[in-house]
Amino acid sequence: MSSLFTRTLLCIAALGASGTQAQEARDSALGVPLFTGTYNVEFRGIRAGTIDFILRADGNRFIYESRAHPRGVARVVINDNMRETSEFIVENGAIKPQSYELEDASKSTADDTRLKFDWSAGKASGTHENKPIEIAISDGVQDRMSAQVVVMRMLLAGKQPETLAFIDRDALKEYSYKKIKEEKLKTAMGELDTVVYASSRPQSNRVSRIWYAPSLGYVPVRGEQERKGKVESVFEIQKLVR
Repeated sequence: MSSLFTRTLLCIAALGASGTQAQEARDSALGVPLFTGTYNVEFRGIRAGTIDFILRADGNRFIYESRAHPRGVARVVINDNMRETSEFIVENGAIKPQSYELEDASKSTADDTRLKFDWSAGKASGTHENKPIEIAISDGVQDRMSAQVVVMRMLLAGKQPETLAFIDRDALKEYSYKKIKEEKLKTAMGELDTVVYASSRPQSNRVSRIWYAPSLGYVPVRGEQERKGKVESVFEIQKLVR
């Protein structure tokens, strides 16, 4: 269960922009405004804690980071401040990841992942669970965090996400995105009109559904991850700070 819970807690979607800030962001290199946001998380009907998402700039690079803050029984399998981080640049209008890290915040590195992207050599290399890995990459390939920024960027630009390839743990995987409905949703930030997208990949029993709020610049305000036809985790937005 630990591995499944970890993947569930850290696969939560990222946030977006709102109001005039979204318009300003469209004119920037990234196309997404910088922010700090917080989500409540439930796992199998039990309150599991919160996750903070932080998108910030560091010179000409951008850093997108999540930090998990488990509560109750979730502390048994998740360490406080478990961190997932992507560092990327925008080159010729495209997001290009430079490095990725997943750290479980324990003294052991047995569950950690670290990657460096070498675009000139066409590969990403590093370690996963203390084993060396090397994965061939091509234009458009993302890591698990930068992929979320790509989706935000597309929606803010009025584009529809269809397929996206990114490195998940130790393998390159391709996900398909499909708009499934529009729905009015009650949230901690008020009642919002939303558009719902599902993402999945072939021969997988997992499906993710995200409720995006167009009035907030397509901030994901709710998400569900389903496994074998049953909803295992739910996340809901609580606050957003620029």
